[in-house]
Amino acid sequence: MRLGWAGCVFLVFELMAEGQARYVTDRTIVELRRGPSTEYLILRNLEAGERVEVLEENDAQGYSRVRVADQGTEGWILTRFLTAEPIARERLGVAERNLTTARERVTTLETQNQQLVSDLAATRTELEQSQANHGTASRELADIRTASANVVQLREDYTRTEQRLVQREREVEQLTAENARLAGRNSQNWFVVGAAVLLAGIVIGLVAPTLRRKKRSDW
Repeated sequence: MRLGWAGCVFLVFELMAEGQARYVTDRTIVELRRGPSTEYLILRNLEAGERVEVLEENDAQGYSRVRVADQGTEGWILTRFLTAEPIARERLGVAERNLTTARERVTTLETQNQQLVSDLAATRTELEQSQANHGTASRELADIRTASANVVQLREDYTRTEQRLVQREREVEQLTAENARLAGRNSQNWFVVGAAVLLAGIVIGLVAPTLRRKKRSDW
């Protein structure tokens, strides 16, 4: 029963150890062996900071079975040469890369900011131009409205003048007709007067001899 519990505990620890990422310490060269002791053949040498995946730990012999991340090679390495965090040199490299990325990002942001400032200035210029154009358009619209009002007034004046002209033409026609009528009447009157004068002349012509003979008789 005790052996069973011990086996379970060992299995739990083995499962916990399996699949964990570790990094080779900053020792210059670390041997990756075929087995958990120096008696086994060296498969390859691992450099400081190289990432490996822990598959199994042998606490009794101080070795861990790992899988190298770059090539997938599996082997045993001394557990004391493994660390949970990248070494200082690797962290420095990461920090430098992050710093370079941050600087590039700052440069990009500065460029974008300058572009935004330029776009803002152009937008303000366009806005001022639009406002000026709006003022000019407003004045032109006011002039057009004034001209339209003048046109309407001129049209009304023209209509009234045309109406007066028509009225004057009618009056002229009436006066012309009246003048013609009066002229006809005057002609008729002159004809009557002429006829009367002619008749009077005839009468006088007939009566005058008689009057002269009468006067002679009286003498």
